[in-house]
Order: sequence, then structure tokens, then C-alpha cells
Amino acid sequence: MIMKFAIRFFILNLLFFKTIFSQNYLQEREFLIGQFEFSKHPDFINIKQIGIPVKRNDLFLQKEVAEQLLKLYQQLKKDLPNAEFWVTSATRNYWHQKQIWENKWNQYQKQYKNDPQQIATKILEYSSMPATSRHHWGTDFDINILDNSYYERGNGKMIYEWLKKNAKKYGFCMPYNENRNTGYRLEKWHWSYYKLAKIYQQKWNESFQNNLFDSKIDFIGKEFFKTYAFIYVNAINTECLE
Repeated sequence: MIMKFAIRFFILNLLFFKTIFSQNYLQEREFLIGQFEFSKHPDFINIKQIGIPVKRNDLFLQKEVAEQLLKLYQQLKKDLPNAEFWVTSATRNYWHQKQIWENKWNQYQKQYKNDPQQIATKILEYSSMPATSRHHWGTDFDINILDNSYYERGNGKMIYEWLKKNAKKYGFCMPYNENRNTGYRLEKWHWSYYKLAKIYQQKWNESFQNNLFDSKIDFIGKEFFKTYAFIYVNAINTECLE
């Protein structure tokens, strides 16, 4: 009788821990590919509420990221009182990224005569496939103007030069810099809190290699997910991995 009770107790505990592990696994997998509601997540905050200038009122980052970005912004304004700095885009979930991707897919269909691989590679010049964007993690944001030429003169150049010298002090890097042979094109506006992002990147890689995302993705052109996703997630500035 005692033996039966012990076995039953062991099985119930095993099932309990298996359930907890499964829930954590699902939460992590969904987080890595942006399938969660960041505006309701306890680790995320609306960055306007803490004094960071924004283009829109609905921009969120992880709290740790937001705190460091606020410190960066405050120092930038001390050093460059006349500089104009704002955040244009921050966390994006899977469904937002899917909308961006599929809108561009439809836009390029006629131009590339319905050649799906050409369409995919064209979009990948500047936009991520759903489930692969660093913006899913709440660590990355875009500033001011999404045009590299803006950062070659005037206010844009002033901010860009300051960020290149100082962003690392606050934990930020520019993932899509000039010195890469593959991946997205140069994005002077895109900055990342690498202290956290490098952890998520590693976890994303592990999940991808174990085929854990396959059942969770569904978008036009998903047949190229296996071909390009790993390459583009990892083709980043090496300073973002330090």
C-alpha cells in the first residue's frame, strides 16, 4: 500500500513539473518569435511615460532597456542641447511584422513577376520575416528617420556620431553596421540593447536548430524561412555579441 502511494505521488509530481516546464517552454518560444502581447507584459513599459521622446504614443521596450535608453538620452541632451532625438519604432510583435512582410510581398509581386525567391530577398534588404525580428524582444528600437542619408548631415549626423562614440556605455550597439558580408543592409537608425539581445539571439538559434518554431509560423513566403531566417538573425555587428 505504501509503495503504491509512493509511486502515485511520484507520478503526480512528475506530471506537475512536466506541466510547469512545458508552460515555461511555450512562453519562451512565443516570446522569441514575438507571439505575445508586449503592452500587457510585466517586463515592458511605455517609453513615453518615462520621458523618452517618441513619434507615437504606443511604443514599448523592456524596462531595463528603457531605463538605459533614458540615461543615454539625458546624457545626449547634456552634450548636445540642440540635438533632436526621438524613437520612431520599438517593440513589434509577430503579427505586426507579418503585416509589414506581406504588404511588401504584395507590393513586389508584379515587379518580380511572381518569382517568390526574388521577392523574399528584396524584402530582406530592410525587413525581417515574421518570427525573426530583433524588435520582437523589446531590446531594439529605431530612431528619428529610417533613411541612411539623414545621418550624413545636420541633426542626423550629429546624433549618429555621438551614438557611435557613446551608445556602448549604456549597453547599446548598432546591429546592422557597414562591415558585414551578408544579412540586412546598413541601418544607421536601428539600435539594440545587446546585454539582453545576445541572450535571446542564442536562445532563438537553439530553438530554430531544434525546429521548435515550425508549427508556429504562417505567412506568405514561409517556405524560405529555413533558407534565410538563421542567416539574417545572425548577420549582425560583432560588437553586439561582446
